[in-house]
Amino acid sequence: MEIKQLEYFVATADHGSLNRAAERLYTSQPNVSKVIAALEKEIGVQLFKRNNRGIELTEHGKMLYGHASSILKSSDIILSMVQKQTHRSFSVSGYQSSLIARFMAEIYESRKNELNLEYREGVVEEITDHVAEHISEIGIVYIAKDQICCFRHILGHKKLEFHPLFQRGICVYIGSKHPLYNRDSIDFSELTDLKFMQGKEDFFAIEHHIEKISGGTAHLENLNTPFYTNSDYMIHNLLKNTDICCMGIDLVSKEYENQGIKALKVNNCQHFLTLGYVNRKKDELSEESKMLIEKLVRYNKSL
Repeated sequence: MEIKQLEYFVATADHGSLNRAAERLYTSQPNVSKVIAALEKEIGVQLFKRNNRGIELTEHGKMLYGHASSILKSSDIILSMVQKQTHRSFSVSGYQSSLIARFMAEIYESRKNELNLEYREGVVEEITDHVAEHISEIGIVYIAKDQICCFRHILGHKKLEFHPLFQRGICVYIGSKHPLYNRDSIDFSELTDLKFMQGKEDFFAIEHHIEKISGGTAHLENLNTPFYTNSDYMIHNLLKNTDICCMGIDLVSKEYENQGIKALKVNNCQHFLTLGYVNRKKDELSEESKMLIEKLVRYNKSL
């Protein structure tokens, strides 16, 4: 199957006519008919049927249309990216993080007009997929100690490596409207009294380890989670304007305080999360990757 075949198929479906599709594609009607016939033969189904108004999609054609349109859009994006690429690129995937956002901004400032930068947010599976698929050079993740062995096994299938940097515990982010805003810390036993927002389902999410690290004091099923979102913008607004809080790694950017958001340390919480980076096996790190990693390590030492 070729991109050209999908282009002819979508154009014919959009215009409902082989002649109008040919005009749109700057080719002849017999050529469009030939390409469509070749596509139907290749996939083994009829895509169009004739009626009094011209031609229309069959049920198989309707099923293919959405996927074909999506593929063509992605193809256009790829071509646009390649054609506009005038500088080196540096792409990172990771969690929603104001700290990494700040470091990426600093890297941009130091490489202005020399580098195109990208930062993609996601859960562990998405982050590692981005690296494996060459969308990102590295992925920044944190994994619970007892899951590292499983994590490395998963990475092996994707031909990736995990490089630990340091270990941290967890904290609870709250805004100025939260009744505990004047506190500096919280006990595990108090977590069930709070309202949490829940993000994307993630096998490696912090919440899955609450019972173990709290010594049985707190249980995942007892946490009150009235709000679901995977939007960083929504998370910030909920923290600033409601009594809903969220859980995260105890590696907090100072910019949060300027936004009326603070992080409560969780008392007696061990450093059970290992923060590190993922990259493709045998790939050398760029200077920008090394710079980002160094900034993370230095910041951790300053806390």
